[in-house]
Amino acid sequence: MQDIKIYVDNNQAHNDSNNSGNQANPVRTADHAFSLLPASWEGRAEIIFAVTGRDYEVDTDAVSFGVPIGPDASPLVIRGDYEDLLTITAEAGSDENKVVTTRDLDADKLIGAVLTRLSGAGNAVSIRGNTAGPTVKISLQQSIGPVVAGDRFVVQRPAVTLKPTRTLNLTSHDGRSPNVTFIGIKFEPVEGAGINLLNLRAHCETCEFSLHKLTPREGRTIFPVLFVHTNARINGGIELPDLSPELPLRKQAGAYIHSDDPQIVVWAARSAILGGHLTFRDITVRLSQGGAFVPHSLEALNAQIQILTGGSALAQRNSDTGQTGWGTASNKARIRNVAGDGLRVFNGGTLHSPLGAIHLDIVGCTGDGIRLDMGSTASFGPPNGDDGLVTRGTANKIGMNIRNASHAIVGKDRPTDRLTGRDGEVALDDDERHRWSELTLTTPSFSNAGMSLVRLNK
Repeated sequence: MQDIKIYVDNNQAHNDSNNSGNQANPVRTADHAFSLLPASWEGRAEIIFAVTGRDYEVDTDAVSFGVPIGPDASPLVIRGDYEDLLTITAEAGSDENKVVTTRDLDADKLIGAVLTRLSGAGNAVSIRGNTAGPTVKISLQQSIGPVVAGDRFVVQRPAVTLKPTRTLNLTSHDGRSPNVTFIGIKFEPVEGAGINLLNLRAHCETCEFSLHKLTPREGRTIFPVLFVHTNARINGGIELPDLSPELPLRKQAGAYIHSDDPQIVVWAARSAILGGHLTFRDITVRLSQGGAFVPHSLEALNAQIQILTGGSALAQRNSDTGQTGWGTASNKARIRNVAGDGLRVFNGGTLHSPLGAIHLDIVGCTGDGIRLDMGSTASFGPPNGDDGLVTRGTANKIGMNIRNASHAIVGKDRPTDRLTGRDGEVALDDDERHRWSELTLTTPSFSNAGMSLVRLNK
Protein backbone atom coordinates (compact mmCIF):
# COMPACT_ATOMS: atom_id res chain seq x y z
CA MET A 1 0.00 0.00 0.00
CA GLN A 2 1.49 3.33 -1.05
CA ASP A 3 0.33 6.77 -0.01
CA ILE A 4 -0.18 9.34 -2.75
CA LYS A 5 1.19 12.85 -2.29
CA ILE A 6 1.06 15.34 -5.14
CA TYR A 7 2.96 18.59 -4.54
CA VAL A 8 2.09 21.82 -6.34
CA ASP A 9 4.23 24.95 -6.50
CA ASN A 10 3.46 27.78 -8.93
CA ASN A 11 6.87 29.35 -8.52
CA GLN A 12 7.51 30.90 -11.91
CA ALA A 13 11.06 29.53 -11.98
CA HIS A 14 10.09 26.02 -13.04
CA ASN A 15 8.10 24.24 -15.71
CA ASP A 16 6.06 21.16 -14.82
CA SER A 17 5.78 19.48 -18.23
CA ASN A 18 7.97 16.57 -17.10
CA ASN A 19 7.68 16.85 -13.33
CA SER A 20 6.38 13.88 -11.36
CA GLY A 21 4.64 15.86 -8.63
CA ASN A 22 6.76 14.52 -5.79
CA GLN A 23 8.23 16.86 -3.20
CA ALA A 24 11.47 17.30 -5.11
CA ASN A 25 9.75 17.89 -8.46
CA PRO A 26 6.40 19.59 -7.84
CA VAL A 27 4.02 20.40 -10.64
CA ARG A 28 3.18 24.04 -11.28
CA THR A 29 -0.57 24.13 -11.93
CA ALA A 30 -3.64 22.98 -10.07
CA ASP A 31 -5.02 21.45 -13.28
CA HIS A 32 -1.94 19.25 -13.69
CA ALA A 33 -2.11 18.19 -10.03
CA PHE A 34 -5.75 17.17 -10.37
CA SER A 35 -4.94 15.14 -13.50
CA LEU A 36 -2.28 13.16 -11.61
CA LEU A 37 -4.74 11.92 -8.98
CA PRO A 38 -5.48 8.26 -9.77
CA ALA A 39 -8.97 6.82 -10.03
CA SER A 40 -8.48 4.94 -6.72
CA TRP A 41 -6.01 4.43 -3.88
CA GLU A 42 -5.62 2.11 -0.89
CA GLY A 43 -3.88 4.44 1.56
CA ARG A 44 -3.81 8.21 1.88
CA ALA A 45 -4.14 10.69 -0.95
CA GLU A 46 -3.12 14.34 -0.64
CA ILE A 47 -2.67 17.30 -2.96
CA ILE A 48 -0.39 19.78 -1.20
CA PHE A 49 -0.16 23.38 -2.42
CA ALA A 50 2.91 25.45 -1.59
CA VAL A 51 2.45 28.97 -0.24
CA THR A 52 3.89 31.30 -2.88
CA GLY A 53 1.80 34.45 -2.58
CA ARG A 54 0.30 33.85 -6.04
CA ASP A 55 -3.12 32.44 -6.85
CA TYR A 56 -3.39 28.97 -8.40
CA GLU A 57 -5.59 29.32 -11.47
CA VAL A 58 -7.94 26.46 -12.35
CA ASP A 59 -8.65 26.54 -16.08
CA THR A 60 -10.75 23.39 -16.38
CA ASP A 61 -14.49 23.55 -15.76
CA ALA A 62 -14.80 20.11 -14.13
CA VAL A 63 -12.73 18.02 -11.71
CA SER A 64 -13.78 14.52 -10.67
CA PHE A 65 -11.93 13.09 -7.69
CA GLY A 66 -11.11 9.39 -7.25
CA VAL A 67 -12.14 6.76 -4.72
CA PRO A 68 -10.33 5.35 -1.66
CA ILE A 69 -10.57 1.54 -1.65
CA GLY A 70 -10.16 -0.80 1.30
CA PRO A 71 -10.16 -0.48 5.11
CA ASP A 72 -6.89 1.46 5.28
CA ALA A 73 -7.84 4.08 2.72
CA SER A 74 -8.79 7.61 3.73
CA PRO A 75 -10.60 10.43 1.92
CA LEU A 76 -8.74 12.88 -0.27
CA VAL A 77 -7.04 15.81 1.45
CA ILE A 78 -6.44 19.08 -0.41
CA ARG A 79 -4.10 21.09 1.76
CA GLY A 80 -2.75 24.60 1.73
CA ASP A 81 -1.56 26.35 4.85
CA TYR A 82 -2.37 29.22 7.21
CA GLU A 83 -1.50 32.87 6.69
CA ASP A 84 -0.66 34.58 10.00
CA LEU A 85 -2.31 38.01 9.89
CA LEU A 86 -1.34 39.28 13.33
CA THR A 87 -0.46 38.10 16.81
CA ILE A 88 -2.32 39.41 19.83
CA THR A 89 -1.94 39.37 23.58
CA ALA A 90 -5.03 39.01 25.72
CA GLU A 91 -5.81 41.73 28.24
CA ALA A 92 -8.10 41.98 31.24
CA GLY A 93 -11.75 41.41 30.34
CA SER A 94 -11.02 38.43 28.10
CA ASP A 95 -12.87 35.15 28.60
CA GLU A 96 -13.54 31.88 26.78
CA ASN A 97 -15.83 33.56 24.23
CA LYS A 98 -13.93 36.80 23.57
CA VAL A 99 -10.41 38.18 23.62
CA VAL A 100 -9.76 41.83 24.50
CA THR A 101 -6.54 43.26 23.10
CA THR A 102 -4.91 46.52 22.04
CA ARG A 103 -5.03 46.73 18.27
CA ASP A 104 -6.05 49.43 15.81
CA LEU A 105 -8.60 47.55 13.69
CA ASP A 106 -11.72 48.41 11.71
CA ALA A 107 -14.97 46.88 12.95
CA ASP A 108 -15.54 43.29 11.73
CA LYS A 109 -12.20 43.24 9.91
CA LEU A 110 -11.51 39.78 11.34
CA ILE A 111 -14.88 38.15 10.68
CA GLY A 112 -14.41 34.66 9.24
CA ALA A 113 -10.75 34.44 10.27
CA VAL A 114 -9.52 31.90 12.82
CA LEU A 115 -8.03 32.56 16.25
CA THR A 116 -5.39 30.00 17.24
CA ARG A 117 -3.59 29.64 20.55
CA LEU A 118 0.16 29.89 20.31
CA SER A 119 0.48 27.84 23.49
CA GLY A 120 -1.89 24.97 22.62
CA ALA A 121 -1.89 22.80 19.51
CA GLY A 122 -5.21 22.38 17.77
CA ASN A 123 -7.08 24.96 19.82
CA ALA A 124 -8.49 27.17 17.06
CA VAL A 125 -11.97 28.66 16.59
CA SER A 126 -13.71 30.87 14.06
CA ILE A 127 -13.99 34.61 14.73
CA ARG A 128 -17.51 36.04 14.53
CA GLY A 129 -16.33 39.64 14.42
CA ASN A 130 -14.52 42.41 16.28
CA THR A 131 -15.14 45.90 17.56
CA ALA A 132 -13.14 48.87 16.27
CA GLY A 133 -9.73 49.78 17.73
CA PRO A 134 -7.52 50.91 19.28
CA THR A 135 -8.72 48.48 21.99
CA VAL A 136 -10.78 45.75 20.37
CA LYS A 137 -12.93 42.87 21.51
CA ILE A 138 -12.63 39.81 19.29
CA SER A 139 -15.77 37.70 19.60
CA LEU A 140 -15.58 33.96 18.99
CA GLN A 141 -18.20 31.56 17.66
CA GLN A 142 -17.20 28.84 20.12
CA SER A 143 -15.38 28.66 23.43
CA ILE A 144 -11.61 28.58 23.12
CA GLY A 145 -11.20 27.63 26.79
CA PRO A 146 -10.02 29.79 29.70
CA VAL A 147 -8.26 33.01 28.66
CA VAL A 148 -6.24 35.17 31.04
CA ALA A 149 -4.28 38.38 30.53
CA GLY A 150 -0.98 37.63 28.83
CA ASP A 151 -2.18 34.66 26.76
CA ARG A 152 -0.97 34.92 23.16
CA PHE A 153 -2.85 34.06 19.98
CA VAL A 154 -2.44 34.34 16.23
CA VAL A 155 -5.15 35.36 13.76
CA GLN A 156 -5.08 33.28 10.58
CA ARG A 157 -6.73 32.94 7.18
CA PRO A 158 -6.10 30.46 4.34
CA ALA A 159 -2.72 31.00 2.72
CA VAL A 160 -3.51 29.28 -0.60
CA THR A 161 -6.09 30.58 -3.11
CA LEU A 162 -7.50 28.48 -5.94
CA LYS A 163 -8.92 30.76 -8.63
CA PRO A 164 -11.19 29.09 -11.19
CA THR A 165 -11.23 31.07 -14.44
CA ARG A 166 -14.81 29.91 -15.13
CA THR A 167 -17.55 28.16 -13.19
CA LEU A 168 -15.98 25.06 -11.64
CA ASN A 169 -17.76 21.73 -11.12
CA LEU A 170 -16.26 19.57 -8.37
CA THR A 171 -17.52 15.98 -8.16
CA SER A 172 -16.61 12.75 -6.41
CA HIS A 173 -17.42 9.10 -7.09
CA ASP A 174 -16.65 8.17 -3.48
CA GLY A 175 -19.78 6.88 -1.77
CA ARG A 176 -18.55 7.32 1.79
CA SER A 177 -19.18 10.44 3.81
CA PRO A 178 -17.21 12.67 4.12
CA ASN A 179 -15.03 12.17 1.06
CA VAL A 180 -12.73 15.20 0.88
CA THR A 181 -11.01 17.53 3.35
CA PHE A 182 -9.96 21.11 2.57
CA ILE A 183 -7.36 22.62 4.90
CA GLY A 184 -6.14 26.21 4.60
CA ILE A 185 -7.70 26.64 1.14
CA LYS A 186 -9.61 29.59 -0.34
CA PHE A 187 -11.75 29.24 -3.46
CA GLU A 188 -12.13 32.58 -5.26
CA PRO A 189 -13.41 32.29 -8.84
CA VAL A 190 -13.05 35.19 -11.24
CA GLU A 191 -15.90 37.70 -11.42
CA GLY A 192 -19.15 36.12 -12.59
CA ALA A 193 -17.96 32.53 -12.10
CA GLY A 194 -19.37 30.16 -9.47
CA ILE A 195 -18.73 26.73 -7.98
CA ASN A 196 -20.89 23.60 -8.11
CA LEU A 197 -20.34 20.74 -5.66
CA LEU A 198 -21.85 17.38 -6.70
CA ASN A 199 -21.61 14.41 -4.30
CA LEU A 200 -18.61 16.19 -2.78
CA ARG A 201 -18.96 16.03 1.00
CA ALA A 202 -16.25 18.37 2.20
CA HIS A 203 -15.03 19.02 5.70
CA CYS A 204 -13.47 22.48 5.62
CA GLU A 205 -10.89 23.65 8.15
CA THR A 206 -9.86 27.31 7.89
CA CYS A 207 -11.43 27.55 4.44
CA GLU A 208 -13.10 30.31 2.44
CA PHE A 209 -15.41 30.55 -0.54
CA SER A 210 -15.45 34.05 -2.05
CA LEU A 211 -17.75 34.99 -4.96
CA HIS A 212 -17.84 38.18 -7.03
CA LYS A 213 -20.48 39.59 -9.35
CA LEU A 214 -19.71 40.68 -12.91
CA THR A 215 -21.22 43.69 -14.67
CA PRO A 216 -20.26 43.63 -18.39
CA ARG A 217 -20.42 46.67 -20.61
CA GLU A 218 -24.00 45.77 -21.56
CA GLY A 219 -24.95 46.49 -17.96
CA ARG A 220 -26.65 43.19 -17.06
CA THR A 221 -25.07 42.01 -13.82
CA ILE A 222 -24.17 38.32 -13.47
CA PHE A 223 -24.58 36.97 -9.94
CA PRO A 224 -22.70 33.66 -9.54
CA VAL A 225 -23.86 30.82 -7.26
CA LEU A 226 -22.09 28.45 -4.90
CA PHE A 227 -24.36 25.46 -5.56
CA VAL A 228 -24.13 22.52 -3.14
CA HIS A 229 -26.31 19.76 -4.52
CA THR A 230 -27.01 16.05 -4.91
CA ASN A 231 -25.57 14.57 -1.70
CA ALA A 232 -22.89 17.27 -1.41
CA ARG A 233 -21.94 18.96 1.85
CA ILE A 234 -19.93 21.85 3.22
CA ASN A 235 -19.11 21.20 6.85
CA GLY A 236 -17.17 23.82 8.79
CA GLY A 237 -14.55 22.07 10.91
CA ILE A 238 -13.22 18.52 11.06
CA GLU A 239 -15.33 16.38 13.36
CA LEU A 240 -14.07 12.83 12.80
CA PRO A 241 -10.76 12.01 14.53
CA ASP A 242 -9.68 9.44 11.92
CA LEU A 243 -10.72 11.47 8.90
CA SER A 244 -7.22 12.59 7.96
CA PRO A 245 -4.61 10.52 9.83
CA GLU A 246 -1.42 12.30 10.95
CA LEU A 247 -2.86 15.74 10.24
CA PRO A 248 -3.57 18.19 13.07
CA LEU A 249 -7.30 18.54 13.71
CA ARG A 250 -8.56 22.04 14.40
CA LYS A 251 -12.12 20.90 14.80
CA GLN A 252 -13.81 24.22 15.43
CA ALA A 253 -12.02 26.26 12.77
CA GLY A 254 -14.72 26.35 10.14
CA ALA A 255 -15.78 27.67 6.76
CA TYR A 256 -16.23 31.34 5.76
CA ILE A 257 -18.53 31.96 2.76
CA HIS A 258 -18.87 35.52 1.49
CA SER A 259 -19.36 37.71 -1.57
CA ASP A 260 -19.39 41.32 -2.73
CA ASP A 261 -23.20 41.48 -3.11
CA PRO A 262 -25.94 39.90 -0.95
CA GLN A 263 -27.84 38.94 -4.13
CA ILE A 264 -25.23 36.24 -4.66
CA VAL A 265 -26.44 32.88 -3.28
CA VAL A 266 -24.98 29.83 -1.61
CA TRP A 267 -27.66 27.24 -2.32
CA ALA A 268 -28.04 23.71 -0.97
CA ALA A 269 -30.56 21.31 -2.54
CA ARG A 270 -31.14 17.63 -3.36
CA SER A 271 -29.96 16.05 -0.10
CA ALA A 272 -27.14 18.58 0.29
CA ILE A 273 -26.12 20.01 3.68
CA LEU A 274 -24.57 23.18 5.05
CA GLY A 275 -23.37 22.36 8.55
CA GLY A 276 -20.76 22.68 11.27
CA HIS A 277 -19.12 25.99 12.15
CA LEU A 278 -20.29 28.46 9.50
CA THR A 279 -19.67 32.15 8.86
CA PHE A 280 -21.49 34.11 6.14
CA ARG A 281 -21.12 37.70 5.02
CA ASP A 282 -22.93 39.70 2.29
CA ILE A 283 -24.53 36.63 0.75
CA THR A 284 -27.92 34.87 0.71
CA VAL A 285 -28.05 31.38 2.20
CA ARG A 286 -30.76 29.26 0.60
CA LEU A 287 -32.01 25.73 1.34
CA SER A 288 -34.64 24.03 -0.85
CA GLN A 289 -35.77 20.68 -2.28
CA GLY A 290 -34.04 18.42 0.22
CA GLY A 291 -31.32 20.87 1.27
CA ALA A 292 -30.63 20.99 5.03
CA PHE A 293 -29.11 23.66 7.30
CA VAL A 294 -27.54 22.18 10.45
CA PRO A 295 -25.02 24.62 11.97
CA HIS A 296 -23.19 23.98 15.22
CA SER A 297 -22.22 27.65 15.39
CA LEU A 298 -23.27 30.48 13.13
CA GLU A 299 -22.39 34.07 12.30
CA ALA A 300 -24.36 35.65 9.45
CA LEU A 301 -23.62 39.34 8.75
CA ASN A 302 -25.93 40.83 6.11
CA ALA A 303 -26.67 37.24 5.13
CA GLN A 304 -30.32 36.22 5.08
CA ILE A 305 -31.05 32.57 5.83
CA GLN A 306 -33.85 31.25 3.57
CA ILE A 307 -35.55 27.90 4.16
CA LEU A 308 -37.74 27.38 1.09
CA THR A 309 -39.93 24.65 -0.43
CA GLY A 310 -38.58 21.24 0.53
CA GLY A 311 -35.73 22.78 2.54
CA SER A 312 -35.18 22.29 6.25
CA ALA A 313 -33.23 23.72 9.14
CA LEU A 314 -32.36 21.25 11.88
CA ALA A 315 -30.40 20.93 15.08
CA GLN A 316 -27.97 18.07 15.51
CA ARG A 317 -25.69 16.93 18.32
CA ASN A 318 -22.13 18.23 18.35
CA SER A 319 -19.87 15.22 18.87
CA ASP A 320 -17.24 17.38 20.63
CA THR A 321 -19.38 19.29 23.11
CA GLY A 322 -22.49 17.15 23.35
CA GLN A 323 -24.56 20.27 22.73
CA THR A 324 -27.69 20.07 20.62
CA GLY A 325 -28.90 23.10 18.71
CA TRP A 326 -27.37 26.19 17.18
CA GLY A 327 -24.84 27.85 19.44
CA THR A 328 -24.97 27.65 23.23
CA ALA A 329 -26.79 29.54 25.96
CA SER A 330 -23.69 31.65 26.62
CA ASN A 331 -22.58 31.98 22.99
CA LYS A 332 -25.56 32.02 20.67
CA ALA A 333 -25.67 31.64 16.93
CA ARG A 334 -26.19 35.06 15.36
CA ILE A 335 -27.84 36.71 12.34
CA ARG A 336 -27.33 40.47 12.15
CA ASN A 337 -27.77 43.60 10.06
CA VAL A 338 -29.69 41.95 7.22
CA ALA A 339 -31.34 44.18 4.63
CA GLY A 340 -34.64 42.31 4.96
CA ASP A 341 -35.80 39.45 7.19
CA GLY A 342 -33.09 37.73 9.19
CA LEU A 343 -34.41 34.17 8.98
CA ARG A 344 -37.13 33.45 6.42
CA VAL A 345 -38.96 30.10 6.36
CA PHE A 346 -41.12 30.30 3.27
CA ASN A 347 -43.50 28.33 1.06
CA GLY A 348 -43.59 25.11 3.06
CA GLY A 349 -40.06 25.17 4.48
CA THR A 350 -39.48 23.61 7.91
CA LEU A 351 -37.34 24.39 10.94
CA HIS A 352 -37.20 21.85 13.78
CA SER A 353 -35.09 21.42 16.91
CA PRO A 354 -36.60 18.42 18.73
CA LEU A 355 -33.61 17.59 20.94
CA GLY A 356 -32.63 20.98 22.32
CA ALA A 357 -33.13 24.72 22.21
CA ILE A 358 -32.08 26.90 19.31
CA HIS A 359 -29.93 29.64 20.82
CA LEU A 360 -30.03 32.43 18.27
CA ASP A 361 -29.64 36.20 18.32
CA ILE A 362 -31.18 38.13 15.43
CA VAL A 363 -30.42 41.84 15.55
CA GLY A 364 -30.47 44.89 13.32
CA CYS A 365 -32.61 43.55 10.44
CA THR A 366 -34.69 46.00 8.42
CA GLY A 367 -37.39 43.32 8.10
CA ASP A 368 -38.68 40.80 10.64
CA GLY A 369 -36.29 38.82 12.79
CA ILE A 370 -37.99 35.54 11.84
CA ARG A 371 -40.69 35.34 9.18
CA LEU A 372 -42.71 32.15 8.71
CA ASP A 373 -44.77 32.39 5.54
CA MET A 374 -46.93 30.42 3.08
CA GLY A 375 -47.71 27.30 5.11
CA SER A 376 -44.28 26.90 6.74
CA THR A 377 -43.68 25.32 10.14
CA ALA A 378 -41.16 25.79 12.93
CA SER A 379 -40.81 24.03 16.27
CA PHE A 380 -38.22 24.99 18.84
CA GLY A 381 -36.97 22.66 21.54
CA PRO A 382 -38.34 19.41 23.01
CA PRO A 383 -41.92 19.13 24.31
CA ASN A 384 -42.43 20.71 27.75
CA GLY A 385 -38.93 22.15 27.63
CA ASP A 386 -38.11 25.34 29.49
CA ASP A 387 -36.23 26.64 26.47
CA GLY A 388 -37.19 26.50 22.83
CA LEU A 389 -36.24 29.53 20.83
CA VAL A 390 -33.87 31.54 23.02
CA THR A 391 -33.18 34.82 21.25
CA ARG A 392 -33.03 38.55 21.61
CA GLY A 393 -32.81 41.60 19.40
CA THR A 394 -34.77 44.84 19.46
CA ALA A 395 -33.69 46.37 16.19
CA ASN A 396 -35.77 44.15 13.90
CA LYS A 397 -39.20 45.13 12.57
CA ILE A 398 -41.24 42.37 14.26
CA GLY A 399 -39.56 39.70 16.35
CA MET A 400 -41.41 36.79 14.73
CA ASN A 401 -44.06 37.24 12.05
CA ILE A 402 -46.20 34.15 11.38
CA ARG A 403 -48.14 34.54 8.13
CA ASN A 404 -50.40 32.77 5.65
CA ALA A 405 -51.33 29.63 7.62
CA SER A 406 -47.84 29.05 9.00
CA HIS A 407 -47.34 27.45 12.42
CA ALA A 408 -44.79 28.09 15.18
CA ILE A 409 -44.29 25.99 18.32
CA VAL A 410 -42.09 27.64 20.94
CA GLY A 411 -40.67 26.85 24.38
CA LYS A 412 -41.15 28.71 27.64
CA ASP A 413 -38.43 31.22 26.89
CA ARG A 414 -36.84 33.38 29.49
CA PRO A 415 -38.46 36.83 29.73
CA THR A 416 -35.06 38.50 29.44
CA ASP A 417 -34.08 36.52 26.33
CA ARG A 418 -36.88 37.02 23.88
CA LEU A 419 -37.03 37.98 20.25
CA THR A 420 -38.48 41.47 19.92
CA GLY A 421 -38.77 44.21 17.32
CA ARG A 422 -39.54 47.86 16.81
CA ASP A 423 -43.14 47.03 15.90
CA GLY A 424 -43.82 44.16 18.27
CA GLU A 425 -42.65 40.80 19.56
CA VAL A 426 -44.81 38.20 17.79
CA ALA A 427 -47.42 38.86 15.09
CA LEU A 428 -49.98 36.79 13.23
CA ASP A 429 -50.31 37.93 9.62
CA ASP A 430 -48.65 41.30 10.29
CA ASP A 431 -51.52 42.91 12.21
CA GLU A 432 -52.33 40.82 15.28
CA ARG A 433 -49.34 41.62 17.46
CA HIS A 434 -48.71 40.17 20.90
CA ARG A 435 -46.10 40.01 23.60
CA TRP A 436 -44.35 36.73 24.20
CA SER A 437 -45.58 36.82 27.80
CA GLU A 438 -49.16 36.43 26.56
CA LEU A 439 -48.20 33.08 25.13
CA THR A 440 -45.55 31.73 27.49
CA LEU A 441 -47.15 32.91 30.76
CA THR A 442 -50.91 33.15 30.29
CA THR A 443 -52.16 31.67 27.00
CA PRO A 444 -50.99 28.26 25.71
CA SER A 445 -51.74 29.21 22.09
CA PHE A 446 -53.46 31.67 19.83
CA SER A 447 -54.45 31.70 16.17
CA ASN A 448 -56.41 33.80 13.73
CA ALA A 449 -58.93 33.41 10.94
CA GLY A 450 -56.11 33.06 8.44
CA MET A 451 -55.07 29.82 10.22
CA SER A 452 -51.71 31.17 11.32
CA LEU A 453 -50.86 29.66 14.71
CA VAL A 454 -48.35 30.02 17.52
CA ARG A 455 -48.48 27.82 20.60
CA LEU A 456 -46.44 26.62 23.52
CA ASN A 457 -44.63 23.33 22.97
CA LYS A 458 -46.60 20.76 24.98
